[in-house]
Amino acid sequence: MKEILKNIKLGQIIGIYHFEDSCFTVGKISKIDSKYIYLLSYDVNFKEDGIKVFLIDSIKRIILKSDYMRSLEKNQKKIVRFNRENKDIFQELIKNRIKVSVELADGSVEEVYLIEKGEDYFSFQILNDNENITSEEIITKDYLKRIKISNYIEREEYKSFKVITTKDDEEYMAYDLSYNGNYLIFLEKEEFYDIAQINIIPKNMIDSISEIEVKLDVKRENFNDLIDFKKDLDIIEILRKCLENKFLVFIDNEDFFETKVGIVTNLEDNKIKMKEIDKYGNFHKNSEIYLDEIQLLAVKNYKIMEGNYEEKF
Repeated sequence: MKEILKNIKLGQIIGIYHFEDSCFTVGKISKIDSKYIYLLSYDVNFKEDGIKVFLIDSIKRIILKSDYMRSLEKNQKKIVRFNRENKDIFQELIKNRIKVSVELADGSVEEVYLIEKGEDYFSFQILNDNENITSEEIITKDYLKRIKISNYIEREEYKSFKVITTKDDEEYMAYDLSYNGNYLIFLEKEEFYDIAQINIIPKNMIDSISEIEVKLDVKRENFNDLIDFKKDLDIIEILRKCLENKFLVFIDNEDFFETKVGIVTNLEDNKIKMKEIDKYGNFHKNSEIYLDEIQLLAVKNYKIMEGNYEEKF
């Protein structure tokens, strides 16, 4: 992969897959050195959401050109103004032709447009990766597990969350719950992303709804403002800036059980120490990570407010 990267120009927008799964990052190349590639990364609304650093030797797949990336750059996604006064969210999806994801009982996920909702069925136009319509399908309501709409959040808020547990043991951190007929509608905030998922699930799938306290106090701030892209674009310097300013980091390795999320508390010659955050947004353990274990470093535009991690961990 190093030989391929030599022919890619700085400033080019590319996609890099995370290890061997289907998740990938879209970003603008800011620097390539002998070991790492540095991206100014974009979210699904083509807005800057921080810096990502990939270990070149861990990269298995790169997207140089695609219809998806071209459409991402040209056509920013609509912000869904969900109106809880609206008695029929399904008609709103049909009328505004909003792309949604549907999760089916067999575990498969499809990107679709909803074109009709009957009493016992849904009619969808199925889309491929380039957002072209490939088929029209009718799916019974019992076979539909979840409808999900990605939505851009204009400002970060930590709200009073509830934990929704379903009968098939799925768990969602949710807020702004409301009911629409036989369906529960709620917002699911992905941690430290400017994207919320509007979820629609059948009421009869719910096992329990409970309260949860989120103690973490975060502030949205642009990490890129701290970086001199000519001098500071180095993984050690990025980690140092995160340490000094308490920015949240995401560190991954294909052998990790899950991505480590938290703040850097100490930086040594060959390793870092960090306080990790659990899925509920609270600090829960200390970790040590050697620098040569870092295959993917992501710095999001969020920082911990001073003293918060000391008082509440």
